Amino acid sequence: MHGPWLAAFVTLWVVVCVLAIAVVALLRQIGVLHQRIAPMGTHFAGEGPELDTVAPGVGIEWSQSALTILLFTSRTCTLCREMKPALDVFRRQYRELRVRTVDLDDDASVFAAMSVRSTPYVVTVDGAGMVRGRGVANSLEQIEELVRESQLSATVSAGGGAAR
Repeated sequence: MHGPWLAAFVTLWVVVCVLAIAVVALLRQIGVLHQRIAPMGTHFAGEGPELDTVAPGVGIEWSQSALTILLFTSRTCTLCREMKPALDVFRRQYRELRVRTVDLDDDASVFAAMSVRSTPYVVTVDGAGMVRGRGVANSLEQIEELVRESQLSATVSAGGGAAR
């Protein structure tokens, strides 16, 4: 008499444990999706250095990497704080790129030299010191898209074609 009930009880607990593991895995994926599909930001007209021009001198050696990504942040920016873990993932995924975070409180002169007035904002500079991309980046997906566009722009320019 106790045999069928015991088997049902054990089976029930096995199913509950499997479902709990599935829920934890799904919650983790929701966090990843939240970072990738965050709200789109507005690009402010005239902000940042002009594309396809020499980057302003800010004490950074551009030739150390094929592409340098400058992420402009502020300690008071909630979105910037939320993007920090995603930026760590980005750094591990794109080891060949140089990623530098520029904080308003620590490097206000870099903000001024690059004509950046909002955060989070990204500027990409190629190894020759040319500005290849710029824009508001509220998510990891936006940073990745800006990097792809910047790499394409650098490739087109190096090939002698018209840059965007």
